Amino acid sequence: MLSPDSPTNKYGSITRLFSLISGLPRDQQLILLKQLIGDNVTSHLFKLIVEMSEDQQLILLEQLGNFVEAEPAERTLSLEGNEPSMRENPRKPCLINANYQIRDRDFRSYILDISIGGVFVETKSRFKLGEAVILNFSLPDAPEPFSVRGIIAWSGPDGFGVKFDALPSTQNKAIKTFVEKPE
Repeated sequence: MLSPDSPTNKYGSITRLFSLISGLPRDQQLILLKQLIGDNVTSHLFKLIVEMSEDQQLILLEQLGNFVEAEPAERTLSLEGNEPSMRENPRKPCLINANYQIRDRDFRSYILDISIGGVFVETKSRFKLGEAVILNFSLPDAPEPFSVRGIIAWSGPDGFGVKFDALPSTQNKAIKTFVEKPE
């Protein structure tokens, strides 16, 4: 029998972990990553950068330079106050699968934050401000899936913000409960 410290046992465990993780959907991989590194994102990024070759570091530097110079998000429809502390509705970071429809076209992505007033949807696609959106998603612990109508309130290079139309009281309550629930 192999001891727990045996190299063969260690590599067998690593192989099984790689296999299991690679089979997970992207959203579950991101949740697992968040659980593993917690709030230490910066230190893990620095560790990865130090382990890169100089060529890889130069490529990353160029890509980050382009990212920083990317156009800022357009903001012409006001959702809430300009300062985060002035927001009418608190937002909660999340990772929720979402299907949405714009101009009778179907899309699939992720909601990265949510409030009772709206959501941020991750996408590289750009959409016009004021366009109607039908958003379908499920919240943990909510008994029914949501189908919410809204408009695109702002759009940027990494996604767009949806301002909800009036929500039924049951959906409003479920979102409020989700947002206020500690992680």
